Amino acid sequence: MNASLTNRHQQLYKQIPSRILALPEAELIEKPTPNKWSKKEVLGHLIDSAINNHTRLIQIQIEPQLLVIEKYAQDDWVRLHQYQEWNTEVLVRCWQSHQHQIIVLMEVASEEALYKLCDIGNGELKTMRWLYQDYVAHLEHHLHQIVDYDF
Repeated sequence: MNASLTNRHQQLYKQIPSRILALPEAELIEKPTPNKWSKKEVLGHLIDSAINNHTRLIQIQIEPQLLVIEKYAQDDWVRLHQYQEWNTEVLVRCWQSHQHQIIVLMEVASEEALYKLCDIGNGELKTMRWLYQDYVAHLEHHLHQIVDYDF
């Protein structure tokens, strides 16, 4: 795996939790508009994304047939998990735990696995490596919605 990408992911895993925990609760639960997620809900969405992507990254490696990635109802997942009501420390630790699983998985992935293909929709084929790169970019995009960082 690209060491710089996993190093970047590890850096997020290690440094973001303290930055989130330093934010006032009022800021974490504030919704920009009634139909937009609060910062807590964005973090919850990142937990849901990690759950779904972790499963995909495992399935790509172990399933003999081509994995077809199914979309999931992101808004419903956030709503049903009630992230707005979670204790912030528990929410952050949950996010961090899921990141750890993905980091370890990617550190041990074989070169062969990294180039195994999956269908990301409409017959568009991408590698497991691409899926991980896309996951980290998605992670960074949403983390910037929660905290300011530049490292």
